Parts: sequence; structure tokens; C-alpha cells
Amino acid sequence: MRELTAAVAEPARPWVHHGATSQDVLDTALSLVAVRAAGPLLRHLADAADAAARLARTHRDTLMAARTLGQQAAPTTFGLKAAGWLVGLVEARTRLTRACADLPAQLGGAVGTLAGYGAAGPVMVDRFAAHLGLAVSPLPWHTRRQPLLDLAAALGGLLAATGKIALDVGLLAQTEVGEVAEGARSGVAPRRCRTSATRWTRCWSPPWPGAAPGSSARCSPPPARNTSGPPAAGTPNGSPCST
Repeated sequence: MRELTAAVAEPARPWVHHGATSQDVLDTALSLVAVRAAGPLLRHLADAADAAARLARTHRDTLMAARTLGQQAAPTTFGLKAAGWLVGLVEARTRLTRACADLPAQLGGAVGTLAGYGAAGPVMVDRFAAHLGLAVSPLPWHTRRQPLLDLAAALGGLLAATGKIALDVGLLAQTEVGEVAEGARSGVAPRRCRTSATRWTRCWSPPWPGAAPGSSARCSPPPARNTSGPPAAGTPNGSPCST
């Protein structure tokens, strides 16, 4: 307080912290920090959603096995899985944007009556919030912590959405599964299994050395599969797609 008072002009010094309580200062600072920290986070979320949308479009027809409790189930597409990632990211971004937009300034005085400002109290709160770029609360929220609960819930939803993607990629990229691989620039793409029983192709989304100019992927056939004997271990029912 002494440092802050010394930093302002002499006529303003009597008004430093006037009518406010320490919780007003701390809660307002918390709202400001949260809103400013959310800016880069929301930009990263937008980029991640764009990447998921590209994967969904590119691989809408790329077949893969759906799984229930880790066991192969009916066929699905990698595009559908990426679309699920996209929806989770968009919903998380929407919730976080709304929670940050609703974070209010705090100014109520010792017991929330604005007594230190007299009849100008409500106008003071509105101008204070507008100056800081924060929402206006209809009443002081010293003991009503819903704005912070909403922020915590939004951040929890964000962790759930991004954690889902990380878990999917981790499981599908296992050596024993090998259906996706992390790319150098654009994330992951699935191993594509063609309907022909004599040939299947692996594709990666980012352009690799040797790719044709302007191409978004390089696809190369795997070693020839032995079809003369029984299905090799790890391939379901002799399918050309390995697990």
C-alpha cells in the first residue's frame, strides 16, 4: 500500500484503496490474471480445433477398427474419431470463453455495502469494471464464488477434451497397434487399410522427404503379405489390417 500510494500523484493519494477491502483487490486481480492467461490458451485451442477439422475431412473414408474396452468392435473411420476430437475442443473453447467473459470485478467494501462511496457506489462499480475490461457483478461476490467455480469447471472440461485426444493417440500409436503415428508438423494420421485383400497402404499426413510437390501425404506399400499360410499372429481373421 505504501509503495502504491507513493507511485500516484499527490492529490490522488488519499483515494488509494478508498472504500475497498483487501478481498476486492485480490478477487479483481484473480479475474484479471485468469482473463489474460486465457488469451493464449484460447488461441492454442483454436489451432488444435483447426487441425482436428483437417484430419476429419482428410480421413473421412479412412477405415479403422472401433474398440470397446480395448477390444475390436465394428468398423469406423479415423475421420469420425477426429471429428469427436474436434467437437470436444470446440465445446471446451466455448465454455472457457464464456467463463472468462463472465469473470467480474470485485468492489464492495468491507461488508459489501459500498458504504465508502455513498450514492455513487453502483456507478463506481460499473466504471471500475469497464476500465479493467471485466464483467459487472450485480452484487459483491465476496462469499458467492460461482464465477470461479464456472472457470474451474471450464478448465476441467478442457483437460477432459485434450486428455481424450492424448489417450487416443497414445493407445493407437502403441507398437502392438501402430494405427497412428505422430507427425513432425500436423499431428497424426491413421494407417489406411484398403478393401483389397492383396494390398494395403500406410499414409502419413505431413509431407515427408521424397513426396510429390504439393502433396499432403506420402503413401508407400508395405512388404508383401504372406497369404499362403494361416493368419499371422496379431491380425484379426487374416485381415490385411494389423491391430
